[in-house]
Amino acid sequence: LRLLAGLVAVLVVSTALLYFGGGWLARLIPFSIERSWVGGAVLGVAIEDSGSAENRKVEAYLNTLVDGLASKMHLPPEMQLTVHYTEMEVPNAFATLGGHIVVTSGLYQRMPSENALAMVLAHEIGHVRARDPVAALGGTASVAVVYALLSGEAGGLMQHVGNVVMRGYSRQAEARADEAAVEALRAFYGHAGGAAAVFEMFQRESGNSSSSMPSFLSTHPADQDRISRLKSAAGDWNPDRQPLRPVLVRFGA
Repeated sequence: LRLLAGLVAVLVVSTALLYFGGGWLARLIPFSIERSWVGGAVLGVAIEDSGSAENRKVEAYLNTLVDGLASKMHLPPEMQLTVHYTEMEVPNAFATLGGHIVVTSGLYQRMPSENALAMVLAHEIGHVRARDPVAALGGTASVAVVYALLSGEAGGLMQHVGNVVMRGYSRQAEARADEAAVEALRAFYGHAGGAAAVFEMFQRESGNSSSSMPSFLSTHPADQDRISRLKSAAGDWNPDRQPLRPVLVRFGA
């Protein structure tokens, strides 16, 4: 038992060092090089675009909103951002390599206000600014190299430990991106009202026994502590004097 406990401890520490070390090195790669790697490609999802005028209008609106938020977030000059709107019923949004941000129709249609939508977009911009996508790639690649050198049960055990480490890193990255998004909303709207609304909405949906857990919550967990922090950040917001803005481009509009 002691030998097994020692082996597990070594695997945990080794995997953590590999993942975080690989992520740290990846963040040193200039963004311009990262962008050149992927160009206009979006890694992580197959973009399904109907090419309709309505979809193009939504995508243009999202890019305009991202440009406005990014101007308040002090991004490096070379850090380009591009939002992709895709027809997908699964509600999700994420940032991937090269400054590409994906928003699905399932998420967009659920947005109760532009402020809530801006919270999601600023959160993803925060991930790009922190170089989280390339860090995740670097960390995963570093651990994968070790997986390739291992075989048998040890390899399977290390992979499981690696998944645990990555989930912990994701929680830290989510908290940093939330903070960056709140600052952006305050600078853009003058308050952080509506920031918690999107997570409250998904928390209600996930609590509905007749519906499955929305995909958005797998990477953006709507725990009560997170909602409480976002509500606290909007404590100085007066909804009578500073009403939330409606989403400007609605389907069928």
